[in-house]
Amino acid sequence: MRAATEESQDQRSQFARERLKKRIERRVNLVTEPLELGGQHFDWYRVSNPDVLLQTAANNAARPYEELDPFWAATWRAAIGLDRFLQQLDLRDVRVLELGCGSGQAGVGAAAQQAQVTMTDAVGLALMVAKLNAWSLRDRIRFQRLRWTIDQLEQDPFPVIIGSDIVYDPNLFPLLDACARSHLADGGRMYLSEPHRHSGDHFSSWIRKAGWHTIEHDLDLQDGRVPIRIFEVSSE
Repeated sequence: MRAATEESQDQRSQFARERLKKRIERRVNLVTEPLELGGQHFDWYRVSNPDVLLQTAANNAARPYEELDPFWAATWRAAIGLDRFLQQLDLRDVRVLELGCGSGQAGVGAAAQQAQVTMTDAVGLALMVAKLNAWSLRDRIRFQRLRWTIDQLEQDPFPVIIGSDIVYDPNLFPLLDACARSHLADGGRMYLSEPHRHSGDHFSSWIRKAGWHTIEHDLDLQDGRVPIRIFEVSSE
């Protein structure tokens, strides 16, 4: 009886997963590629035709940019770098908030390390793709739309906040600052990754002037390119 119940649950889960995938594919085409996150291997879904998202953003200029941002669809080196860095930490049962999750690399990696993760993004389609990618770890992850300074999560502050490649636009720095102050627990840490862009240099000085304590780490992905910079940010 127990085996039959488990099989029925598996079938329902598979049906729900396929239904989600079909919903996504009504809007974009998906392909899979192997990806290692949090020490586990995944068949990772990504958008194969991101130009469709660029065109959608161009045709909807009246809507807020963060709600149509097409760049979440890429698999960024910064997300892989953040995942590798987080593997140095003990995240077991730690509550983690991911900002701008995109298709979900860093948050899924944290969940693979047994963290309890809330993955957020302003773009609804991004959250759908992230949910599809995180399906095998769904008992450790929740998904919620979060527009910085507009939405507030009805949860206790988080001891860890993470974000990959979300400091590329200086216009967003004050919004990120406000969001972090609303959601980071006392004594908590925020880890933000980016590939040593000039905008990252700007953020480095800006975040300190905003009153945060910051330590910078470099993580070499051994791919012959510049290391990924990790900002470890706290209020201390």
